[in-house]
Amino acid sequence: MHELFLTAHIGNDALHRAVRILQGYCAMQPQHHLYRRLMFEGPKARTNLKGLDPAFIMSQPPAKINLWRGLHEQLLRQSYVITLIYEVDGKDFGKAPTEEPGQDVKLDDPARQRSDIRPGTLRWNELPDPAGTRPVNTRLMLQIDNERDLITTTQSQLGYSFSRQFIHECYRFVHGNAMFELSRYLQLPEEGESTQPEDLLGALPPFESLTPFDGEDKWILTISAKVLNGNDPDQMQQGIGELMTIKTEFEGCFDFHTVARHTLDTRLKVENWMGQMVLVS
Repeated sequence: MHELFLTAHIGNDALHRAVRILQGYCAMQPQHHLYRRLMFEGPKARTNLKGLDPAFIMSQPPAKINLWRGLHEQLLRQSYVITLIYEVDGKDFGKAPTEEPGQDVKLDDPARQRSDIRPGTLRWNELPDPAGTRPVNTRLMLQIDNERDLITTTQSQLGYSFSRQFIHECYRFVHGNAMFELSRYLQLPEEGESTQPEDLLGALPPFESLTPFDGEDKWILTISAKVLNGNDPDQMQQGIGELMTIKTEFEGCFDFHTVARHTLDTRLKVENWMGQMVLVS
């Protein structure tokens, strides 16, 4: 699947105005979400990458086998940074997490980490395509939703290592095939960011203790559309056309633009034989 997108920056003092504009344009109330995003880095190697056990892939529900197989094929080529995403609630901040009701999970089972009780989403993004003549950013992506045991799978099966986590706050709107997201990213206090596997989804600090990554606390407005087959020029052109129509309609209001592709590069850097850091191509 390919994701097509454009972005604009919104000052924190203009957030409420932007929400009202999008609310009117999309004829819907904003959906407010908070996500805990865990970043994992692949092995610092060019060869002998593990991928997923074929038996694990074939044990998945039929609707998800191709997603897991596609992820396996991509991660065999080279190491990436991948993201595990867990939705959280405002009430989750400043208190210990509790087990979700109705789940038959044995927390004392050594084969299962406490962090894997909650379902989450695995997201992999490729380096965006060269812009060329396209007026929008495009990139190959894989997203596997509503999965348990993601941390165990990522660490044990893929050999990926936890690197950091942060909070993603967003307001979401939908208009036709396009999705609007007003987002900002928040850092956890250093003492609140555990690297122990059993604590990766442990207690969150008070929300007031989080600090924006952006020094001016700006928000990022993204409009995006998904294209099932990025190799189909008709599908791609339809998606591009929809985003460009929206861009035109918001001229003078939001300055939508493309992003330099290398700022969104998820390929992992590895050390070459001279000890320098280079990008895996």
